[in-house]
Amino acid sequence: MQDASDSQDLTSDLADAEIVAPVEGMECDPGTEPTGEPIVVGGSLSLTGPLAPTALVHDEIGKIVVEWVNECGGIDGRPLERKVLDDQSSPAQAASNYERLLAEGVDLVMGPYGGASTLAGAGPVSRAGYAYPTATNGAPGQLIGENHFPAHQFGAGVTDPTKMFDAYAQTLLGALNSSDTPPETIFFANAKFPTTLSYGAAAEAALEEDGKNIVGSVEYDLGTTDFSSIATRIASEDPDLVYLGAIGADVTNIYLAFDAIGYEPRAVYAAAPSPASIANLGDQVEGILLTSIYENHAPLGDTDIARYLAVTFSEAAEADGLFPLVETQAAGGFAAWQILLTAVNEVGVDNAAIIEWLNANEVSTVVGDISFDGFNNYGEDFNRVTQVQDGKRVLVWPEDVAGAPIDLAP
Repeated sequence: MQDASDSQDLTSDLADAEIVAPVEGMECDPGTEPTGEPIVVGGSLSLTGPLAPTALVHDEIGKIVVEWVNECGGIDGRPLERKVLDDQSSPAQAASNYERLLAEGVDLVMGPYGGASTLAGAGPVSRAGYAYPTATNGAPGQLIGENHFPAHQFGAGVTDPTKMFDAYAQTLLGALNSSDTPPETIFFANAKFPTTLSYGAAAEAALEEDGKNIVGSVEYDLGTTDFSSIATRIASEDPDLVYLGAIGADVTNIYLAFDAIGYEPRAVYAAAPSPASIANLGDQVEGILLTSIYENHAPLGDTDIARYLAVTFSEAAEADGLFPLVETQAAGGFAAWQILLTAVNEVGVDNAAIIEWLNANEVSTVVGDISFDGFNNYGEDFNRVTQVQDGKRVLVWPEDVAGAPIDLAP
């Protein structure tokens, strides 16, 4: 796989696309200039700190959406604006940022990146009565409320918050067992972060119940860069599968540690890494498995909206040195904007009406049709499994969205 800065091969097969409205039912008139008072959407993102490698993807998506809407003539003729504050990967700062944005009178808000920041921002946003669309929330079992509208859905509408990650674990198990050579021994290494710890606990329980042998389990601090001791422990066990509860740039650093001791894992699954951390490792990560909700191929990528998103994002991301293809983070970020814009298109810039409408309706997004009818407003589970095959990201599970079967070495 190529470096994120060398994307010609990655993007060479993207089809040309004409501009269309970013959500179904919204008008798009590229010849019309929006006028009047802008509609301001406030948000907090980790533009710096350990979450930045992924949060910058969400920032890029926000920029694209605002430009896209305005090129279409705005919303009811009004321009869309976006105001983003850096939370420095700190949940406390995320909460402070939303308090400031709300005090300044933004019309709408968009959630941050990361579970802890999502939960922190929920307090001031909910008290102010604003709708709270989010691209990610790593702790869906902790209740936010009826104003919460997640794009990256976990849980398949469960009512028991202790079961929120069971569907994720079963998806991973189904993917592994669909292989002719499913792994029997597994080593877990998880970042101390709400998403990855919850993912890991559910996956470990499901895999163990299925008869897999868990040969080791470690946790490491968020922001760790030296993985030499963890790599040595993994190598000593030499499992069939290394499960990495990795986030941000962790995968890059873990693979560097593997390389330093001359170890090549037989198979690796990574939970929530930044797309660039995978792309930058080139052929070294051929065959890696990843948590995903979207990859840019049929059937999910085969719509007019998805095609235009793919082209515009690839151009903008390449210019800013980001991974230039729409994958799970970019798609989740865009789906969160689609949730918000769909409701605004239906009921206007009225947070109470937006909340009421979204709780009663389904929204068409690039990742699928999203509803908000389960605990904490999580509806159908959209966790999927991607694999890097021949240098490209492709969904391998479930079968209805897969672009190829899983390929695990014996």
